[in-house]
Amino acid sequence: MTQMAVDSGAAPVDGTELYYEITGDGPWMVLAHGGEGTRIHWWQQVARFRNDLRCLVYDARGFGQSPAGRFPARPNVYADDLLGLLDHLGVERANLVGHSMGGLAVSGVAQQHPGRVRRLVMSDSPFNFATAALSEWSAQMLTRLANGFDVMAHLYSARFAERAPDLAYVYQALNRLNPRLEGPTGVEVYEAWRDQPLGDYRDFEVPTLFIVGTDDELTLPPLMKATSGAVHGSTLLEIDGAGHSGYAERAEVFNEAVLDFCRD
Repeated sequence: MTQMAVDSGAAPVDGTELYYEITGDGPWMVLAHGGEGTRIHWWQQVARFRNDLRCLVYDARGFGQSPAGRFPARPNVYADDLLGLLDHLGVERANLVGHSMGGLAVSGVAQQHPGRVRRLVMSDSPFNFATAALSEWSAQMLTRLANGFDVMAHLYSARFAERAPDLAYVYQALNRLNPRLEGPTGVEVYEAWRDQPLGDYRDFEVPTLFIVGTDDELTLPPLMKATSGAVHGSTLLEIDGAGHSGYAERAEVFNEAVLDFCRD
């Protein structure tokens, strides 16, 4: 089997350099990792998608091989960074996939520049869609954090380690390689989401697929259902038995659903 070439580099974006890798050919697909991850966490997706799509994965500011640099004091630096990366690479329009924190980047671009986005996939991520459900969930998260809830201990369902101990070990080891970012604390973020004005997404232009694991203990299935219900034309996929990281826990289900959605 011929090894597929990988084009890599570092894009200068507002005080840092975002490390990226491009694999495959065809329409662009950009994958933005979650708050536990790096570009490598998408390995099961890139291996499947690269025969149909040109996959762009990157390390967000302060993660993996992308230094934090001067952390800008802006509402959604992750969306601005992604837009800067797209501009640097000359990507005019792409399918955008964001997991958890990565949803901030991809949905931010979709809301600010819908013409740049062909399809939007929100993996266990309701972020940037300011609904009453997000406000209520944020208030609940503040209470959970005050009571000692550990977000990083709930990235996967308990069944993941039982069903695929090898994969669970790989993902947990990858998580341990990633430095903790020095930026806004979880409390500050949840307070902002709790108190933000509600948005109206009945005219949202970008076709959107929301994905949630039925066992997700972070971005809870009812929150994802409510978010999908508030966004015009969106659909919701629930992955049975997956926790917060369905892309890793049930990659075969996740991958085929995303491919079907982006081919449509």
